[in-house]
Amino acid sequence: MDAEELLQRYAPGERNFPGVRLRGVFLDNANLREINLTKADLSGANLSGANLSGSDLSGANLSGANLSGVIFIGANLSKAKLRGANFKDSGIIDCNLTEAILDGAIFGGEESTIQGSNFNKASLRGATFIMASLCITTMRSAILDGVVIDTDTGLKDVDLTDASCKGSNLVELNCAWGGTIILPNGQSISRQD
Repeated sequence: MDAEELLQRYAPGERNFPGVRLRGVFLDNANLREINLTKADLSGANLSGANLSGSDLSGANLSGANLSGVIFIGANLSKAKLRGANFKDSGIIDCNLTEAILDGAIFGGEESTIQGSNFNKASLRGATFIMASLCITTMRSAILDGVVIDTDTGLKDVDLTDASCKGSNLVELNCAWGGTIILPNGQSISRQD
């Protein structure tokens, strides 16, 4: 299936596309609210500016995808593969993941940048960040229980106010890249660049 066929079938109301192969497609700025893309292969896809609010992308492969400016409000991305996915590109830095479910998701890789993204009230239970750049990001009231962040992940200007971090190593990390991290209790830790 290609992007054109997906959009043509979506327009009149079809929403179920589980397991579809959409590698490298261009769906930038597409309105795909409440679409079912469980276990879909969207590796290398350009989804920048797309609206995927309320969608189901559980188990989807989004490795190397351009996710800059995507609206994922209330979307299910549990166990999604996000290695090498970029949440920042061409000056568009805000990806909205408010109330999204990212339990068990895998973020990271040398090309992965998460900058200016909103994870407020999102669930990231058991998510893994490997070699990711996590900067200017807010995770207020997020559930980060069991999150694992490797020592090669860079943190700068991250807001964890009121986040739950039980069993996570997130708050143990320092501001390796400078800036400020606001801890769940509201305390700030800083380091000058």
